[in-house]
Amino acid sequence: MKKFYEFKNKSPSTADLFIYGEIVQEKSVDYWTGEESQTDVGLMDFKKELDDIGNVQKINLYINSPGGDVFTASTMISMLQRKKDAGTHIDAYVDGLSASAASFLMMVADNLYLYKNSTVMVHKPMSWAVGNAIDMQKTIDALNKIEENVMLPMYMNKSKVSEDEIRSLINDETWLSASDMDKYFNVTILNEEKVAVANIHSNLFKNYHNVPDFIKKSLKNEEKEQKKEKNSPKIDEKTLENDKKESISTENQSKEQEIKAKLGLIKSSLIIKKMKERNDVNE
Repeated sequence: MKKFYEFKNKSPSTADLFIYGEIVQEKSVDYWTGEESQTDVGLMDFKKELDDIGNVQKINLYINSPGGDVFTASTMISMLQRKKDAGTHIDAYVDGLSASAASFLMMVADNLYLYKNSTVMVHKPMSWAVGNAIDMQKTIDALNKIEENVMLPMYMNKSKVSEDEIRSLINDETWLSASDMDKYFNVTILNEEKVAVANIHSNLFKNYHNVPDFIKKSLKNEEKEQKKEKNSPKIDEKTLENDKKESISTENQSKEQEIKAKLGLIKSSLIIKKMKERNDVNE
């Protein structure tokens, strides 16, 4: 029951915002029950929680995300920018990976911090389109607008190089180490490593072409663990229930025998008492 974002350590002056996981667009709905997912997030949920922290002086933004929906990320940027316009300072930290939509979302920060083992990936925005050529073209136009009006301006706000160089990085789906980021962007490299706790697994990696070997290795290790878990013998719930009932039944039988034994002792005591009373009368 965990969303990809979470506000923590909220106070009148500061708040921590964790973007950990795949950025999603809307709450999915269960086909059979019609119930909304409690693990996904709608933009109105994010807006409400952002509004609820009030006019804090500072937001610490922590990121470990494979990316996700570009439209959601761009809308979140607008919401965070309004906070900045109202006087809130934002510091962003790449705790592990900041890829795709997360990579331009983090650029909303006033200061951007990376650890020695942080990784950032930039590429052209992607989305899904269903329908005819007109529908497809609408999606293409929307993605181009996102790139031109949101992504590029966000990257250029922190860029040390020309727009053409940034465009080249985007076109080539470029994976950047902390030192690479320092070459192209105004960032601060923290002299320590950060082990992010969020799960790196995501179906989004199937759409990426130049995934680094260390991420591929992590994904393979996770797949192995999932297979082990899947193939490991599972305990039958029915068997557990039967064992529980049998245990209860055995325990009840034991108690029943104990009660019978006590009743037997009481009965024997009463018989002995009556016999003694008769003997006293006869004497």
